[in-house]
Amino acid sequence: MTTNTTAGPAPGSLLPDPMTLSDAQQRGAHCVWCEAPLSNTAAHDLGARPLTLSEDSVFWFPRCCPTCRRGRA
Repeated sequence: MTTNTTAGPAPGSLLPDPMTLSDAQQRGAHCVWCEAPLSNTAAHDLGARPLTLSEDSVFWFPRCCPTCRRGRA
């Protein structure tokens, strides 16, 4: 099976602050920029990112839609 997801940040992309994003955006179900729902075949993986909350370290999983990826390439 072939998908369009690749790891690593999109060129020239600055990610929004994860604390301003919805749960769906933080876990990669929606685009981090436009909030569009994402399918596994159309989403571009921006790579797991560490996030420190108080004393806990967690990861968030930003992904973006093809339109936002093209606009930031």
